[in-house]
Parts: sequence; structure tokens; C-alpha cells
Amino acid sequence: MAAQNDWSLYNLYPPNGGIGGFWKQPVPGGLVYPQQITGNSSILTTEPFNEKTGTFIGSCGHSFDQVYVVREYDAICNVSVALICCNLCGCVQSAVSPFEDALMGNTGALIFATLYPGAGGYVPGSCS
Repeated sequence: MAAQNDWSLYNLYPPNGGIGGFWKQPVPGGLVYPQQITGNSSILTTEPFNEKTGTFIGSCGHSFDQVYVVREYDAICNVSVALICCNLCGCVQSAVSPFEDALMGNTGALIFATLYPGAGGYVPGSCS
């Protein structure tokens, strides 16, 4: 039987509900629910309200200022990876391999993977 990863890009990590276990992703690679509030729910106020004020907007649809970095393993390529995830739901935004490159500031791999998810970064299972 071929090796298989229990994680994939743009999907919840861990797969069974993300961080906390209560998130839902009806379509693989799609939005994760519940979503953040984007409007004021009180009709008696003129104050604007929006939870999407973070620096980054993930593929999950959430807004966040910090990423959640998880050490994982690419079983196909036999290498350690750093999963760059939404810090609300855990949806994997991108990956850096080897894991140590995400921690070493001199390569800029973590910053690049956070700012430009999926743009020429590590492709799971590519083994190159």
C-alpha cells in the first residue's frame, strides 16, 4: 500500500473538525464554517462591526493576524514539513519543507509561505 498523508493543503487540520473539533468544511478546499461576523447584528445602532480585521484572509475564509505552525510529516517524500495553518480553525494554508526552514529566519520561508500561500512553495508529495 502506498504511503499517504493525513493532511492536505486548503483542508482542515486535524481532519476531524480542525482546532477544537467543531469546525465544518462541507466542500474540500472550500470555506470553513462557522464564518466570522461581517456586519452589525443590532438594528438599533450605527456602529459598524466586522470580525474580519486581520492581516491575512485564509482559503478557509477566516481573517487572522498570526499563523498556527504545526510540525507534520510527508509520508510520501519521507520529510518533515511545517504546516502553516489558520489560527482559528486550523485549515492548512501552505507548507514549508523541511520543517526547520520555517523556524530559521534567514531563509524567509515562513514569511513567504504566509504572505503568498501556494505560490511556488512546497508541494506535498512532489519529492523534489
